[in-house]
Amino acid sequence: HSVGKTSLMNQYVNKKFSNQYKATIGADFLTKEVMVDDRLVTMQIWDTAGQERFQSLGVAFYRGADCCVLVYDVNNGRSFETLDSWRDEFLIQASPRDSENFPFVVLGNKIDMEESKRAVSQKRAMTWCQSKGNIPYFETSAKEAIN
Repeated sequence: HSVGKTSLMNQYVNKKFSNQYKATIGADFLTKEVMVDDRLVTMQIWDTAGQERFQSLGVAFYRGADCCVLVYDVNNGRSFETLDSWRDEFLIQASPRDSENFPFVVLGNKIDMEESKRAVSQKRAMTWCQSKGNIPYFETSAKEAIN
């Protein structure tokens, strides 16, 4: 069950959305240049496999990351419940110097779906983020280019 990581990345970098779904195997990346404090920074955005059967292929790409974006589907409770294990797995594999303060961001994707299908409330997600050291939380739609 896809949460839309590849779609978010494509929308952010290329301003494109495709309805076609293709599971990410291993990892893929795109680059985007952004201005940060009047400096041009080249971001390398890595997209790793979300499906458990491909999960172990992504671990080599975690090392050296400066930030980790965790994505779940607001209409799929199970995808939200696995955030803990994804976060833990990332910290184990990336082994950052200061894991207590490593920057994470959480994205609740697919907010374009009808409200009645929603399985995870904004409040529940924000409470989880606060419990993990105030992780920034945003709700998104790759399809509608929201956020």
